Amino acid sequence: MIQFSVLAIKIFAAYLVLSNLGNSLPLFFQPGARVEAPTWALIGWLIIPLVIGIALWFCASTIAQKIISVDAEETSLSEDGLVAAGTFLIGIYWALRSVGAIVGQLSSVGTVNYGYVIVFIISVLLIFGNKTIIRIYRKLRTA
Repeated sequence: MIQFSVLAIKIFAAYLVLSNLGNSLPLFFQPGARVEAPTWALIGWLIIPLVIGIALWFCASTIAQKIISVDAEETSLSEDGLVAAGTFLIGIYWALRSVGAIVGQLSSVGTVNYGYVIVFIISVLLIFGNKTIIRIYRKLRTA
């Protein structure tokens, strides 16, 4: 299970970095176009996801061991482990997307998008609330 989680975290990290590069770099390489993006927008849209994606890639095994508690004898893939890993990765994805949107909009327009603030709060709950989500999942599965 831990190896699967490490692989999933690394795939997510690669997706995070490559999707943000794919969305941001075409702005800079358009022929004849001058892009004058504010520094905070670049940090929100490009730098933060790149740094977090690289950190996720290199810390994948440590993160997987912390979010999944597996006994030494257990070698099968449990549903609880998949739910924990999935909610953690979904939470990380939406946390990064919402921080990028909040910083980008705050720097370019000067206002805060409260919808993304709520998404960020929910994503933090997904990241740190794995045990509660697993309990809810068990109740819904047996209901």
